[in-house]
Amino acid sequence: MQYPLYTYYLNSLNKDNLDAKALWNGCGTLEKFQFGNKKYAVKICQVPEDLAHVNIKQTAFSLKRKVNSYVKEQYFYSQFAKALPSVCLAPKALELIESDGTFVTLLEDFEQNGFSNIELASNTHIKAMLSWLASFHANWVGENLTTTHFRVLGYGNYWHLGTRPDEFTKMPLSPLKQAAYIIDETLSNTRYKTLIHGDAKLANFAFNELQVIGYDFQHAGLGNGLSDVMLLFTTVLDEQQMETEASRLLDYYFCALKHALKSLNSSIDSEALETEWRSCWCFIWADFYRFLSGWRPEHPKINSYMKTQTQIALSNC
Repeated sequence: MQYPLYTYYLNSLNKDNLDAKALWNGCGTLEKFQFGNKKYAVKICQVPEDLAHVNIKQTAFSLKRKVNSYVKEQYFYSQFAKALPSVCLAPKALELIESDGTFVTLLEDFEQNGFSNIELASNTHIKAMLSWLASFHANWVGENLTTTHFRVLGYGNYWHLGTRPDEFTKMPLSPLKQAAYIIDETLSNTRYKTLIHGDAKLANFAFNELQVIGYDFQHAGLGNGLSDVMLLFTTVLDEQQMETEASRLLDYYFCALKHALKSLNSSIDSEALETEWRSCWCFIWADFYRFLSGWRPEHPKINSYMKTQTQIALSNC
């Protein structure tokens, strides 16, 4: 198979002039280049066998998990991205390459269309991201994702209990640790599942004057849409805002989800879906708290709102 853009990138560029950024913990680079009048981004990933991280001790299991995240991202671009609704923008993948543990994902550069990242989200930004997530989730609710696709993607998000045995082992004995498998089973056994982004943080969205675009699909997989909403809240709301704004924004998300389902002529019972997903809200927070407790127990995302939701979940276990 020919990869003309990647070949141009390899052979024709002055590497000293590249706009390059290192990826997480030495796992590769994201580089920008121009070919003709078009701009592109090429994400080159390879997980080092001696990955060093202050909170992670590299094991064969964690190495496989990280490598699999790049498999998942390329699978998403090849199998799902073209089916996204028009209101749910994502970068267009032009060339996907995997060779000897190196993953090359070559995308159109969304910055040429006026999109850029932001560090502080306004209420308008937050609602735009919630609408994006609602459209993303609505597109696959009720679809058969449990066969071939599930074998590749598995469950979405990066803190799923089945993929984090090392962090679970590090947790001190506590009611949360004792209930971890019940919480996981509760979330896994819900009737309504969809494809989730899996890492829906502010840093994985970009904005222009009118639209929002989402990217970085390394942790896409099967799950409850509120897992994405929860993670987004941890990156755009502080502890006080969580107490005052979370409920209102959750209502906004479900309004957007119902609108998206209606626009797709979905046969899904949106009221039943909302009831089930809302009942999972406390368990989703408790599940994330379980991960943070074993990964980095002093993490600033651990706050009173998370602890309150966890206590609600524990009282229902």
